Amino acid sequence: MQRSRGVFLALSLCFSTPALAQSFTNGSLTGPIANSGLPSGWTNLLGSPDTNNEFNNVGSGTPFGATPTASPNGGTWVGLGREGTGFIERFAQSVSGFTVGQSYTISWYASNFGAITGASPGYIGANQIEVLLGGVSLGSGSLLSMGQGWFSQSLTFTSSAAVQQIEFQLGSNTRAYMGIDGLALAPTTTVPEPATFALLATGLGVLGLAARRRRA
Repeated sequence: MQRSRGVFLALSLCFSTPALAQSFTNGSLTGPIANSGLPSGWTNLLGSPDTNNEFNNVGSGTPFGATPTASPNGGTWVGLGREGTGFIERFAQSVSGFTVGQSYTISWYASNFGAITGASPGYIGANQIEVLLGGVSLGSGSLLSMGQGWFSQSLTFTSSAAVQQIEFQLGSNTRAYMGIDGLALAPTTTVPEPATFALLATGLGVLGLAARRRRA
């Protein structure tokens, strides 16, 4: 009985579930349409991010550059603009509950409908969503040219603190106006290392030996 308990513990350690982090508050970015306004739960760090939907481009008060489509997440989304290094829009949220050393995946939907403005050529360039942790770049999603549609993107990081400020902006200096929506956060599935598989094989072998002895 003692041996079986030890084997059960070994198997449990092999397949233990990583601790869950707190999710984003209002990751769906649901809120009233607003120029220079963010949905509840989010903080403006730079510039003046906007809350839009497919019928309202309040960021520039002018038409989108490409015909917008509804976000897969539904409802409103946040519009982010950038023009070189002089004009950058960035928003963020502080999230707690991380386990230090655990890997997590940040996922979102991105669009690049652009914006036609009085100043030629408008915010119509290709750009990408950049993710920062406490002001330090984690990386960027795929580069998107102006056009229709939403695209699922994600990045993975290993947490170095229990609380992380997660920030979003456009990653390159190209003049562009993009949408972001459906922000989600989840622990990354851990694949057992070779040593773990060896421990599992030993545990299974002991179980098989115990079963044979009982039959004998």
